[in-house]
Amino acid sequence: MRSKRVLSQPSRQKEHALSRWLLSITPFAAALFALAFALFLIQTALKEDQATSVALEQDLLWQKQALKNRLDNLSTQLNGLAEVIATEGVASANFTGRSLSILQDSPEVMSLEYVDETGQERWRYPQYRPDFLPEQKHRNLVAARSAVLASADAHFSSVILGKQNVPLVALVVPVRLSFNGRHTLLAMINLNTLLQQQVPWWIAQRYQITLNQNGKQIASKFDRNLDPTQLSKGIQFDLAPNQFELKATVYKQKQSWQQHLLTLVVATLSILMIGSTWALRRHIKERQKVEGQLRQETAMREAMENSLVTGIRAMDKDGHLIYINRAFCDMVGYSAEELIGKSQIMPYWPPEDLDRCMAVYRAILSGRAEAAGYQMRFMRANGERFDVRLYAAKLIDGEGQHTGWISSIYDITELQRERDALQASHERFVTVLNGLDAAVSVSDAASGEMLLTNRQFDRAFSIPDWHGRYCALPYVARRKGAPIDTEWFDAFRGHWYQVKSRSSVWVDGSEVWLEIATDITALKNAQERERLQNEQLQQTTRLISMGEMASSLAHELNQPLAAIASYATGCRNVLSQAEPNIGQLDQAIEKMAAQAKRAGKIISGIREFVQRRAPHRKPCAIVDLVDTVRTLLAAEIAKHQIKLTINDISQLPAISADAVMLEQVMFNLMKNAIEAMHNTPAAERSLTLTITPSDDILSFVISDRGSGIAPEQMEQLFKPFFTTKNTGMGMGLNICRSIIEHHQGRLWVEANPGGGSRFIFTLPLPQDNLAYEP
Repeated sequence: MRSKRVLSQPSRQKEHALSRWLLSITPFAAALFALAFALFLIQTALKEDQATSVALEQDLLWQKQALKNRLDNLSTQLNGLAEVIATEGVASANFTGRSLSILQDSPEVMSLEYVDETGQERWRYPQYRPDFLPEQKHRNLVAARSAVLASADAHFSSVILGKQNVPLVALVVPVRLSFNGRHTLLAMINLNTLLQQQVPWWIAQRYQITLNQNGKQIASKFDRNLDPTQLSKGIQFDLAPNQFELKATVYKQKQSWQQHLLTLVVATLSILMIGSTWALRRHIKERQKVEGQLRQETAMREAMENSLVTGIRAMDKDGHLIYINRAFCDMVGYSAEELIGKSQIMPYWPPEDLDRCMAVYRAILSGRAEAAGYQMRFMRANGERFDVRLYAAKLIDGEGQHTGWISSIYDITELQRERDALQASHERFVTVLNGLDAAVSVSDAASGEMLLTNRQFDRAFSIPDWHGRYCALPYVARRKGAPIDTEWFDAFRGHWYQVKSRSSVWVDGSEVWLEIATDITALKNAQERERLQNEQLQQTTRLISMGEMASSLAHELNQPLAAIASYATGCRNVLSQAEPNIGQLDQAIEKMAAQAKRAGKIISGIREFVQRRAPHRKPCAIVDLVDTVRTLLAAEIAKHQIKLTINDISQLPAISADAVMLEQVMFNLMKNAIEAMHNTPAAERSLTLTITPSDDILSFVISDRGSGIAPEQMEQLFKPFFTTKNTGMGMGLNICRSIIEHHQGRLWVEANPGGGSRFIFTLPLPQDNLAYEP
């Protein structure tokens, strides 16, 4: 069947106007894209300048603080040196060591001078005065010390420019002598060297750093290979009585050719897109002319065969079938010849639904077909029933005339079965959901409205059965991305919950949050009891260890007590003389005090070791930790004739840790190593402690030459109550591992290549400043 469809003149004009508008908007959109891209580049450049300015201000403040800290530290060291002069004099070894240490560790310090109240040098290092410091200016410096003597703190003098324009500033420190003498200690500081030492590489790569005074540059650090920009910033930097300006100027950043190339490529593509759009517009106009000639010839066939992929049937105004497609014939099981021309009662109408089918048939012929379609039941030629969804519309020919009705039919039998199965599945899902012990809820991500809750959720949070639409506060702050697993405490009911939050998509496509809350109150209570038990076991372990070494500590304390008694007898003998030697008496008393401090240190170490308290992390020196443990174990090591070897640990950085806990770990491991060598010949008994830094960790290796540990025992060694000793509790190594893991470290054991075992544990080194705990 063929028919022609001709549009009326007003319709053609309306369609032409619509097409012209659609063709014009595409080039306009392309031009708008190019403009938006240009604005984006400009905005990006402005944001980069703003970000650079903010970073410049932050880096300059950091650099100022770094310089202040360095000068404050130097001032503290010089005050300490002044105290040494006041108490011990410049000839003491303590003064020599401290002064040389300051000069070696502080390259910015050019020289140190000790001047009396007359302005005469008592001591200086180096012996020669730098050539760039004129004699007259040096005398002025010495004379300026009177401004400092009345002050309690160190003081900076005015800036001096030497012969080579070397910027110097003198740090003047008063020396408080017992006879109220007006002596001073002067340190000459080179400001250029100060900047070279204290400006880090990452600051120097970005900025040119200068110190200015009264608008004149005094000192600087810059890269000769980089050019400064106009972007700079300065802040006040005071060294009383001097007022400086610390200034940073940003270097020019070299832009890569890839960035320029990318910008050029995008701009070229934008121009090509605009040109191609206009060319496409011309091509579409020509194509529209051809399509207009073919539209009338193909309108009917497109409407019948290409509108849907399901069954299609066409009726004339009287209700006779005039066309059916192959899909419809396969659907009902009748051929086209059997159905064409049929009207009224169709052979695919089932007898039990005849009235329903007739009503729909008449509604279509009368032009009252529902836009939402009809759900009906048809019958195949073999008698099988199936469900369909039918949509009907007017049939318009190529000349725009209404010639009949066209219907599209969907076989929804499987869809209906899926709906029924889905309903049954939903009922089973709700049954399972209500049977869970966990509280499950689904809430809308935008509005927070509760979309689904199970029975346990309503019971746990006392939601009444008659509730309507409501919102509930989330357990924890939500964020998109990775799933959120956390714990939440219900302060109202006093329960702990383990909450699993997931962002998901609801059945209507909206974003929702699925949250599952499991009551873990009993688990948290059990964990708290276990924690308290572990603390008690740690205390018990320390007390047992102290009991085992009580006799050894008595021997250790006997030495300083015996020395004190001996020195006391010597003092009595000196005093009994007619003319007592005060010098000898003073030396004896001083040695008695040193021995008393030694005994007190031993007692204090024992008290802190056995004291039960909460972990307290603070900066700890490795040398102090090792000295404490070595003192506690000295008697055991001597008793068992063990050779103790410790590598050089004087330069190791400090760590943030609980000193007593780490001493307990090292004590237990080293004591275990001593006991492991009980059957080892005395000549071969060797205990080695090696502490080395590596990247961001500090490794402790305790090696012995004992009998070793069997491989099958290494897996069980750190488990609670497992021990290889006849009298052991099996908790020492478990507690040691808990302490190391509390400090974010690891503890393990391995065989020693030379025989015996090696216990290794690692601790993280601080990345920034050491962390403190209150």
